[in-house]
Amino acid sequence: MVVIGDSVIGLFAPRRHSLLWSFGSGGYRRLMEGFAGRPALVRALAAAEIGAGLWLASRQYREG
Repeated sequence: MVVIGDSVIGLFAPRRHSLLWSFGSGGYRRLMEGFAGRPALVRALAAAEIGAGLWLASRQYREG
């Protein structure tokens, strides 16, 4: 649920969401600031993350 929720925020506010994660070491901070400048990439990654989260959630339930 955390993965899906985090990704939904990334879909609707990619720049602001990327900047929320801009902390820590210089390299990591530069990476997050780079993502903030590429909203289409952040949205694509968020959509993929939602798909992965839904797939993972669907595997938690067994039919029977």
